[in-house]
Amino acid sequence: MFNNKSKSARKEVEAIFNEIQINLENNYKDLAIGARKNAEKRLDELRADGSLSDKDYAKLKATLDDYTKRMEGYHH
Repeated sequence: MFNNKSKSARKEVEAIFNEIQINLENNYKDLAIGARKNAEKRLDELRADGSLSDKDYAKLKATLDDYTKRMEGYHH
């Protein structure tokens, strides 16, 4: 059961990452910034409630950090 919970949590965060990617590709900076903030918040929530293992959290956090770095010049 824990594995399914973790898989579901990963899919949820990856869907938010997909939203960020689509917004970046379409040059929707404000939407990309909002999706990144949402991803950061949700990632922390899922880690806090135990839905993500430390390994999954580290992988997803690294991906989020990559998006954050790509969006460094964006201001909202």
